[in-house]
Parts: sequence; C-alpha cells; structure tokens
Amino acid sequence: MSDVDSLDIELLDRYLSEHIESFHGLKSAEKFSGGQSNPTFKLSAASGEYVLRRQPPGKLLKSAHAVDVSIVFIKR
Repeated sequence: MSDVDSLDIELLDRYLSEHIESFHGLKSAEKFSGGQSNPTFKLSAASGEYVLRRQPPGKLLKSAHAVDVSIVFIKR
C-alpha cells in the first residue's frame, strides 16, 4: 500500500479529536476509488462518518486545487 492509499489511524484520531470538539473514536479510513488528484477517504468514527481529502505527496502543480482551504462537514 502506498502513502497515497493509507493513513495513520491513531495519529489522525488524535489530531481530529484535538481539533474538532465533537469528533471521537476513529474506527477506519477507506480510500475512495478513482479521483484525479486529491486522495479522498471515508472516515468512520464513533461520532459519525466524515470525508477527508488530502494533498497528494510530492510537488504540487501551480494549477492544483488548494485542498487545504476546502474543509466541509457533512452531517446526516
């Protein structure tokens, strides 16, 4: 599995729990198939389901979408 396809679940759980008040108990992260640039994951946690997009590893093109400024929470 490459760096693009995986996440450190323990580290991500700790980070999200510290930065999002209602977030807790990350159980899994599943990478969505397809996509052009930014790896996208479905996060399943005790507090709900989330979508995480991250920048791909390596040097980014100047025309690349600024994923670091697109934070969206979807609640069902």
